Amino acid sequence: MGWDVPEATRALGALAAYQLEYAEQPCPDVPDLVALRISLARKGIDVPIAADESIRKASDPLRVAREGAADLIIVKVAPLGGVQAALDLVAECGLPAVVSSALDTSVGMAAGVALAAALPTLDYACGLGTVRLLGGDVVADSLVPRHGWFDVPGQLPDGSGPEPDEELLAQWAAPAGRVAWWRERISLAAASV
Repeated sequence: MGWDVPEATRALGALAAYQLEYAEQPCPDVPDLVALRISLARKGIDVPIAADESIRKASDPLRVAREGAADLIIVKVAPLGGVQAALDLVAECGLPAVVSSALDTSVGMAAGVALAAALPTLDYACGLGTVRLLGGDVVADSLVPRHGWFDVPGQLPDGSGPEPDEELLAQWAAPAGRVAWWRERISLAAASV
């Protein structure tokens, strides 16, 4: 996400030979992504551009689609306000979507799987295999992909999903100071709406 347009053009030009599926947020903002797509097209470099932070952290995530800044979008359930909000955003953008996680436990991962299952099309692999990157999980039977697929019989999209285990919740509970920090942050966010 730190390249300027000339750097991104050079790098993606060199990487194009490896048939990248896409480059995720190679430039930091929407105007640079637009300029990059133009630069790549002029040079005949065929690497699709995906917007992540320009969707997830933007005050106007639809700007990516309006200005032609990306070929596809990366959507993450929690930062976008839930499964329905993410579905609405994908529909409004009208661009193919990749569902990714934000280093979630199995509870959060279940929401990502629900989003992926609810999309009308899913042309790209999802980035939902991050539970294993955590030190532990809050459910006894972690929701992790096996051979690239999620096996979720009896779970989702009907709303049921992994049930948190009380002992694991206690084991992985955040320290009191961190809980207070998050509560304050949530209160400030709610007050700004």
